[in-house]
Amino acid sequence: MTIREILLKGREELTAAGISDTVELDTSLLLCHALGIGREQLYARLTDPVDDERGEAFLELVRKRCGNYPVAYLTGTREFFGRDFAVGAGILCPRPDTEILVEKALEIMGALPCQRILDLCSGSGCIGLTMALEKPESSVLCADIGEEPERIFALNRERLGVPNARFVRSDLFEKVEGTFGLILTNPPYLTTAETAERMEEGWKEPALALDGGPDGLVLIDKIVKKSIEHIAPEGYLLVEAAPEQMGRILEFMGTAGFTSLGTADDLAGRKRVAYGRWKLK
Repeated sequence: MTIREILLKGREELTAAGISDTVELDTSLLLCHALGIGREQLYARLTDPVDDERGEAFLELVRKRCGNYPVAYLTGTREFFGRDFAVGAGILCPRPDTEILVEKALEIMGALPCQRILDLCSGSGCIGLTMALEKPESSVLCADIGEEPERIFALNRERLGVPNARFVRSDLFEKVEGTFGLILTNPPYLTTAETAERMEEGWKEPALALDGGPDGLVLIDKIVKKSIEHIAPEGYLLVEAAPEQMGRILEFMGTAGFTSLGTADDLAGRKRVAYGRWKLK
């Protein structure tokens, strides 16, 4: 088979499974991974033959994708803010929408007197490590409760060369010390019912990284209330969540004492990030 032929076969299988809205992208990424080449090379070599071993390896990846495994789990990496981050089972795969959180944080960061950053519920560390790379003068702490986030953070920190970021295993703020000019978080915010539905659909990402309680806001409410003990004067809290949750989150922030409240829109024009500024009274 040629690259074009086996790519078409993979697309047909994945289309028939009906679990992906990005069939062409998914199959091209999986074939690039199986062949060890980039996408530019892939489309420049469509008439090249594919040996049986690599072809079968690709089709096996497609079959796993048909079983709802994220492409990032199958390739071991996911692009975020122009960089490749390692991911793995037990870690939420970085989403493009989360880049909005980073963009807003970078916009705010320049004027802050405190250049310490906390990435809470950090997962792969993509938010905190990106901030550390974009702002090398800053000091970044990533915090998450799990062993796998700690392992993946260490892998990404080493492969990307990030000396100004470190990790602490912590249940929210439990082991976090000091104050921060920016507290950034993309916590679990699906409802328990939504999480159960995703699990029934065969999602492979961990429920712990998705389930935000009965209304999806249990952890966010805790984070907002506790954040005031760890945020520096003039510092900002930024929270990524679902568009329909933005109003409630801004209410939480206002009640806690945050001012200059606002939201940032995602690529589809939906409110995706809520933010507020902390001022000492």
